Amino acid sequence: MKTINIDRGLCTNCEKETGFERIIKEETFNVRGEPITINVEYIKCKDCGDEVLNPAVNHDPFELVYREYRRKHALLQPEEIAGWRKAHHLTQGEFAKLLGIGVATINRYENGALQNESHENLLRLSMDTSNLFKLIEKSEGIFSDTRKKKLLETLRESEDISRSLDDTIMINFGGAEKNNMNGFRKLDLSKLYNAVLFFSRDGVLKSKLNKLLFYADFKHFKEYTLSITGLQYAHLPYGPVPDNYAIYYATLFSKGLVEFIEESYPNGYVGELIKAVKDPDLNVFSLSELRIMASVMEDFKEYTATQMQELSHKEKGYQQTSDGEIISYAYANELNY
Repeated sequence: MKTINIDRGLCTNCEKETGFERIIKEETFNVRGEPITINVEYIKCKDCGDEVLNPAVNHDPFELVYREYRRKHALLQPEEIAGWRKAHHLTQGEFAKLLGIGVATINRYENGALQNESHENLLRLSMDTSNLFKLIEKSEGIFSDTRKKKLLETLRESEDISRSLDDTIMINFGGAEKNNMNGFRKLDLSKLYNAVLFFSRDGVLKSKLNKLLFYADFKHFKEYTLSITGLQYAHLPYGPVPDNYAIYYATLFSKGLVEFIEESYPNGYVGELIKAVKDPDLNVFSLSELRIMASVMEDFKEYTATQMQELSHKEKGYQQTSDGEIISYAYANELNY
């Protein structure tokens, strides 16, 4: 338990103007038979000792515990469901009818209710552009003819643009045979793009993102003798980076999947953040890949880009290669992480 003094205020229990303490407690809740521990914040009256949830935080503990449960199990968060639906210009009613579930159910999920497994799978399947296209194309009585035509045209156009960009990348960079340089996997653009979206959901400096991808791929190779994305990683002065990473990020930007944000710091450094504007499709990953990615995200969440750079410089694969050289996944067995 952590206690912090805060400003004075009116206690609703003893009705006195008094001082309060902010108390942060670890509390464990049972969610679907699994214990989930979260931090819950209270304020305590210094006069009468009454404790209430801190109104300044305005978080329902069950909202927090459901969010943590979703994070642990890689389930869609409420804002991901609502954001995707709105990005595709669908009302809750239209979306519900497309999926064959009640509009009240969609409303509950977007407002924090915990989805069941079958609905999670249904939501993820529908959040693939090609699947959504088929759902709308085959739908009857949900849209007017004009609106249906417009929705399909927009989806078709986005798919055509994406396919053209991806074809160009695969022709130029995707032809390498499976070997130690790509983790025995040919370049998988779907996994690469969605890994970037996964790591950049809250915005991440490009230099840190490069290291997150490196550790995810090399950690998975260390445990399963297979990379996640099929990326090759080059030795550059600031640490290991995906070879040709600038092209991949520019393609994601062209597809409207990420945005670039300039970030200034007190020391005068100006960095470029990459922030996802679309939720990742986690269905493209295996359970082992999701586990590794989630652990990398969690383990390095407090690391700065500089700290990750320093850590990566200690890796034998980096130390044993020279500038511009591709780092073999064979070094994954000696990964410090």
